[in-house]
Amino acid sequence: MAKNGFFNRLIYGKEGPDITADEPEKRAFFRFWEIAWNKRFKLNGLSLIYFLCNLLSTAVTAAAYMLAVSFYYTLSKGISVKDAIAASADPRAAQVMYYMGLAFVTILFNVIPVFSAGPFRAGMTFVTQSFVKREPVFVWHDYITKTRSNLKLGIQAMIINGIAGVIDLVTVAFYLACTAKDSNMAGVMPNWLLFISAAIAIFITVMLLAMNLYIYPMIVTFKLTLKQLYKNAAIFALIKWLPNLGIILLTAAMVLLPLLVINGYFAFIISLLLYAVIGLAFTAFLHSFYVYPILKKYMIDNPKADRSGGNNSAAGAAGDAIDAADSAADAYAAADNAADNADGADKIDNTENAEVPDVLR
Repeated sequence: MAKNGFFNRLIYGKEGPDITADEPEKRAFFRFWEIAWNKRFKLNGLSLIYFLCNLLSTAVTAAAYMLAVSFYYTLSKGISVKDAIAASADPRAAQVMYYMGLAFVTILFNVIPVFSAGPFRAGMTFVTQSFVKREPVFVWHDYITKTRSNLKLGIQAMIINGIAGVIDLVTVAFYLACTAKDSNMAGVMPNWLLFISAAIAIFITVMLLAMNLYIYPMIVTFKLTLKQLYKNAAIFALIKWLPNLGIILLTAAMVLLPLLVINGYFAFIISLLLYAVIGLAFTAFLHSFYVYPILKKYMIDNPKADRSGGNNSAAGAAGDAIDAADSAADAYAAADNAADNADGADKIDNTENAEVPDVLR
C-alpha cells in the first residue's frame, strides 16, 4: 500500500522491511527505542490527535494549579497571586517561575493521566499498547473505536481522577502554606504533625500518579467494574512501588528538562509545543511499555486470577457490538502492519476486552 506525503506518514508510519519472528528478542532498552523509532510518525500523529481531544482537560489542570497557588498565597500571606508576584524582589523572575510551575504541573498531570479526556485517553492507550505488543493497528480507526467502546468507564475514571487531582494539589498547597517562612499559618501545627502531614501528602501524590499508570491500560485490556479497576490499580501501585516511582521520576524529568534548559517565557512555549507534538503519545508509549508486561504477568497469564467479575452493563454490551461491527477493519489494520519494522516479531495473544476479566485477588 503506497503511503505518500507527510500527513500519511503521521497516520500510517514509514514503510520498512519486516523482521522475521525467528530473530532473537532484543533487550528491553533497545526494543523500546526500535519500536519508538519505527512508530515515530504514528506517535506524532497520535499525539496531535489526542492533544486536540484533551484541550479541555489541559485547561482544567491549569485551573487546578492556579486554584492551588491562589489558596497557598491566601493562607500564607493573605494576598492574591498577582499581588504576591508584584511584591517579590524580582517580579519578572517570580512571574516566570509561576508560569514554569504552571507548565510543569499541567503537563505532568496530563502525561500521567490524573487529568485526562478519559475515553480519548483509553483510545490512545490502546494504540500505544498495540505498538508495545507488536500487533497490527490502524491508528485513527482503533483510536476512535476504543474511545467509543470504553466511553462509560473512561468518563468515570476521568471524573474520579480529576476530583482526586484537585484535592491533592490543594492539600499540597495547604501543607506548603503551613511550612512557609513568615507564613500566617506558621505555628498552627506542631512540627511532628507537619512531618506526618508531609509524609502523607507525598505518599498520596505518588500513589495517585502510580495508580494512573495502570488505570487506562486495564480499561482497554480487561472488562472490569469500576471497583475492580481501582482496586487493581491500588495493588499495582503498592507492589511495584519503587519501579513506579522510577517511572514517575523519569517522566517528571522529561517534562522538567525543557523548562530548565531554555530560559524565560520561551521555555513555556517550547514545552507546550513538545507536549502537543510528541510528548503525550511518547510518554503514553513509555508507560505502556512499562505497564503491559506487569499486566501480562499478574493478570493475563495468572491462572489464579479472580474471574468472578465482568462488565455486563449496557455500555459494555454496546462496546462489544461496536468491536464486532468493526471486525472487518482489523484485517485492513493487519495489512498496515507490513509497513512497519519489527511488527512481525513476538506476537502476543490479543486480550483487549476479553470475554472474562482477569482481576488480581
